[in-house]
Amino acid sequence: MVFFLAAGLRVYRQWQLPLHLRWELYPVKHEVGKKADYGGSYMEELNWWEKEKKNSLYNELKFMIPEILFLRGIWEENRQLWKVSFPFHFGLYMLLATLALLFVGAVAMIFGAPITAGGSTLRALIYYLTILAGFVGLTMGTVGGIGLIYRRVFDPALKSYSSFADYFNLAFLFLFFVAGLLAWLFHDHAFDGARAYIYSLLTFGGQPEGYTSSRSFLGKGTIMIASLVMAYIPMTHMSHMFMKYFMYHFVRWEDKPNLKGSRIEASILKNLGFKPTWAAGHIGADGEKTWVDIATSGPKGSK
Repeated sequence: MVFFLAAGLRVYRQWQLPLHLRWELYPVKHEVGKKADYGGSYMEELNWWEKEKKNSLYNELKFMIPEILFLRGIWEENRQLWKVSFPFHFGLYMLLATLALLFVGAVAMIFGAPITAGGSTLRALIYYLTILAGFVGLTMGTVGGIGLIYRRVFDPALKSYSSFADYFNLAFLFLFFVAGLLAWLFHDHAFDGARAYIYSLLTFGGQPEGYTSSRSFLGKGTIMIASLVMAYIPMTHMSHMFMKYFMYHFVRWEDKPNLKGSRIEASILKNLGFKPTWAAGHIGADGEKTWVDIATSGPKGSK
């Protein structure tokens, strides 16, 4: 619940922020037609502002899916970092898939369909996919966490700008991966205990029929750490996992024309009324002058 409330608040605050300065650098991935092949723009056309603009969701997804799932940007720019960053992030994705499978399994159990290896084909598939996704996620996350901690500590290129928060966040997630992996290894091989916990949440304390196993210390610890991680993520810069949407669509790829009477024009006019307070003395942003005053005058001290 904390995760959804905090994430919702962060998204709401993003929507309330002033219009961001757009990059307007091509290629823009939602471009359609022949221009998309060479990174061109619909603005190359004569009187482009008078024509209907079409965007391609397919072209966006074709770029975003490899970027999100496989960290294509890091692969292209820093192959050595990708080798440890990819397993860490993909481990998180696999655990999100595991959580979804546990939720589906718990709902099925509520309706009298136990998730076991000997159940129907669909229930058996959920059972084995949960084990596979959970094991892969915990293992890759642990391995990637070790690699990222090592790089943060011993790589001068990363160490020089790593803050305390970077180390803490990484260590916190690594602790979750290790606790979950140990709980799986020594107690909950099929994630039955985890599924029963989801079941108890959905039924306000109920227990699946026939489930009598008590939770181990490792299992309880993993549940506690996982709950804290989920509540913590949207309050930190790790929220980029979903906030990146705004970076791409409102800054990097935003190319809607600024037409008279449009929402963009209204936002720009509102921005021009702000009174900035910048430390750079030559700008003259003293908190009294608006952006219009600053933009229509020369630098402070100029003649």
